[in-house]
Amino acid sequence: MARPRATLRRAVRIGVELLVMIVLLLVIDRLWGGQDGFVGFQPNPYWLPVLVMAVTYGSWAGLAAAGAATLAWLATNGVDANRGDYFDYMFAISLPPLLWYTAAVILGEATDSRKRSIRRLTMGKQVAKRNMDRLIDAFHKLAQNNRVLQLRIATEDRTVSEALALAARLPHATGLERQGILRAMVTMACHSDNFTCYRLQSGRAWPVLFGDGCHQQQRPLPDALSAALRERRTIIHAAIPADRPLLSDVGLLAIPLVARGEEPRLEGVLILHHLPFATLGPHLNADMAALAGWLVSHVSDNSLLGDLAPLREQSV
Repeated sequence: MARPRATLRRAVRIGVELLVMIVLLLVIDRLWGGQDGFVGFQPNPYWLPVLVMAVTYGSWAGLAAAGAATLAWLATNGVDANRGDYFDYMFAISLPPLLWYTAAVILGEATDSRKRSIRRLTMGKQVAKRNMDRLIDAFHKLAQNNRVLQLRIATEDRTVSEALALAARLPHATGLERQGILRAMVTMACHSDNFTCYRLQSGRAWPVLFGDGCHQQQRPLPDALSAALRERRTIIHAAIPADRPLLSDVGLLAIPLVARGEEPRLEGVLILHHLPFATLGPHLNADMAALAGWLVSHVSDNSLLGDLAPLREQSV
């Protein structure tokens, strides 16, 4: 239905434009011309609608303009009918319409050919864009599958020996090596590399460690979430409806890193931005609590934290 309506609207528009041009030329001829169909003007102004329609819309519009111009010409031309030679009179009458129809066909076909080429190129562009979008989607899916497979390989049961080896290397590592070991160990424990570790500094939680799959902005945690963790000292989970506003635009899980002692205090926060569905079980809180107890020592000890280059407040 859309295509017939568009065709009808195009035909109406062509008709209106052609009518306006012919009427305008008739009015000019009547008021300021000799009321003789512009016989004394060369080229004849009735060429104008023919050329405009043929170049703009194609051969059919050009032929329609030539027909309208011919009718106007036959109705108003001032060619002397009392010429001695009848054939000379017929030639003078028929020559302009003949030229108009010829020009309409030639120019209109050139316009139609150009429009067909444009439509063909446009269709080719659309097909190429669709194919490109499909290739991009396929690439993203392959990249996501590759990342999931790498994460599964890095966190499956047989990597326990690797975790022990990393733990043995951790006390002797410094700088970027320490960061890599900590990221690997947290990834193994969380079964996710999309996490951020924060340390409480100057009353706010500032990011100090990022997982390899984390693409979050490096900014401090919202004050409301920090205050809730400082007050409750328990895991805040997005599965709990009351906790979802606190984790909005932050992540799925907020794990407080509490230093145990005479006065337990919040030293940092581990935010898990994404978790595999398989890990969302009843053992999750126990596993995360054990992880927090191990990780808090690396966040609270300034000598160990120095290699992680935490963001300072004035740099944000």
